[in-house]
Amino acid sequence: MKKIILTLMLAVVSLSSFAQFGGGQFQMPKPEEMATRRADQIKEQVKDAGQLTDEQYKKVYDLYLQQSKDMQAKMSEGGGGFGAFNMEDMQKQQEATNKALKEILSEEQFKAYQKAQEEMMKRFQQGGGFGG
Repeated sequence: MKKIILTLMLAVVSLSSFAQFGGGQFQMPKPEEMATRRADQIKEQVKDAGQLTDEQYKKVYDLYLQQSKDMQAKMSEGGGGFGAFNMEDMQKQQEATNKALKEILSEEQFKAYQKAQEEMMKRFQQGGGFGG
């Protein structure tokens, strides 16, 4: 159960990182902006386990670019909101992300990524939100 909750929360982080609020209106950033933001986040999370190579960074960027495009399409189909997603969708997306990242990152980098995700969840559970 704890693993399901962790997976769900990580998926929510992925989803919430796609949202920007400005001027009281909901705005979706461009897929390229989201892919850059998420790839930079992964780069920062794994830096102590070894810097991402240019090739790894590009693969991570491409992974998140495709996810962002898929998310925007699904949100458009679902009326433009996060209501288009359910727990099962988010869990499947997070599992797919983790599987892809495991293939892209070295074993040490993937462990560092997982540790960063767990630490983020601890902060969230302690009421600190997803920020640093």
